[in-house]
Amino acid sequence: PIAAQVPPGSTFKSLVATGALDSGAISTSTIYTSRRGYTFSSGAPFQEFQNNAYGRLNVIQAIAKSSNIFFCETIRNWDIDELVPYLKDFGIGQYTGVDVPGEMPGRLPSPENKIYLAEHGATWLDPIWYPEGDGCNSVIGQGITLVTPIQMANWIAAIANNGTLYTPHVVEKSVDDEGNEEILEYEPLHENFISSKSLEIVRRGMWSVVHSDLGSAKILRDVGEEVAVKTGTAEFGALNEKGIYEHTHAWIAGFYPFDDPKYSFVVFFED
Repeated sequence: PIAAQVPPGSTFKSLVATGALDSGAISTSTIYTSRRGYTFSSGAPFQEFQNNAYGRLNVIQAIAKSSNIFFCETIRNWDIDELVPYLKDFGIGQYTGVDVPGEMPGRLPSPENKIYLAEHGATWLDPIWYPEGDGCNSVIGQGITLVTPIQMANWIAAIANNGTLYTPHVVEKSVDDEGNEEILEYEPLHENFISSKSLEIVRRGMWSVVHSDLGSAKILRDVGEEVAVKTGTAEFGALNEKGIYEHTHAWIAGFYPFDDPKYSFVVFFED
């Protein structure tokens, strides 16, 4: 939970949507069309999961369907350098400070980090940031993006609680040899860094993942709580002869109860 550094897949779209809404790069009136045949200006292909096509989508529908094309179009018409500060505020590429030893920081998908990796041993990377290819891979939680499960639970909690990123912890108090107790205090990592309106829209999108006809996780309607989630499938490893990745991680990240959130959670199926 605190040290596995893995690509988050489409769960990352919850952060990208929040930042894009907050910056004004998109609104609930923004429509992008999800289609099967889609190529970058370089001729490189980019597609929806399993080559689906969903038609015209707004941001809430795009979260519900987990549209790669919608978020690719978002970053193509925006700027990764404007997204990165939002990702930092949500704790990407940083330690949460959880009071368990062995935590890892993950990795922020920034142009600087990609170029650094390429120049320091990552021979599979070019030392240049491609605005379309790298940008689109990053906003769908692929490329060089790495997170830990505790980071994901933390950013989901910040979306649910209306914008405070807390330090997660398991220790409530310390007791010395004489029995003296000290209640430990934990300061928030970030607060008041995102608008309530943007967070409300993303929460509606996450609710739609479960409760709308478009949703990719309708199976969670009957779990006994009204949950809101974002699903993700993160591809990795080698491509097979059909051009399909032979390995995937599966994620579900969410919060409940929807109207008065008390819990955030992450389910991670490794490989």
